[in-house]
Amino acid sequence: MLAARVTEAVETGLDPVSGSVLARRRRRLGALVLEDRTEPVDPGDTATAPRAAVDFSALPWSDAARQLRARLALFRALEPNADWPDLSDAALAADRGWLVPHLFGRSRLAELEKIDFAAALKSCLSREQAARLDRDLPAHLELPGGRAAVDYTQPVPLAEARAQACYGLAETPLLAGGRIGLRLALLSPAGRPLAITADLAGFWRSGWAEVRREMRGRYPKHHWPDDPATAVARRR
Repeated sequence: MLAARVTEAVETGLDPVSGSVLARRRRRLGALVLEDRTEPVDPGDTATAPRAAVDFSALPWSDAARQLRARLALFRALEPNADWPDLSDAALAADRGWLVPHLFGRSRLAELEKIDFAAALKSCLSREQAARLDRDLPAHLELPGGRAAVDYTQPVPLAEARAQACYGLAETPLLAGGRIGLRLALLSPAGRPLAITADLAGFWRSGWAEVRREMRGRYPKHHWPDDPATAVARRR
């Protein structure tokens, strides 16, 4: 029977209590630990232990990252045969290579909050894909009187803007070359919803008069034209 050998190795892992990456140098005689001491963690190893422990459903996604994932999911549904990357939880967990460069030098799970997840995810797209995504499903909608962020996590994409920013807009814009509808949430000067519509032309014709009557009394310093579709918006 062969005698057990003394071995020595540095073992790096994630401490489940502190959420930190720890390195331990252990000398063993078979399964028996003869010596166990803490070692400085190799910066390269900090990208390995957290990567294995990351729960993708609980990542601190920024709003920009959530919107990017929703935009990609929408394009994948529109063009199932195209080569758009899959940014679902399952796909990102199965291939974590996109995350590794952003884990380098981070020794605690809490430091995940410092990662720019939107930029990390955008690296999964080619330059051509990123340009087309920004053109066809833009993060912000350009309006006659400003711009509005588009929320793609809604069943139908939604853009919120003050009513004054939409003056001069005769119809609801469409996305993805006319393939995707959009809803507009028109807001008061105080940022409160006045109307949510997918048919801006119809709202200007039939719903605007009542809104205008009320808003002129409440916000007399703001412009409330008879026909917003032909009014000139002032960019802010």
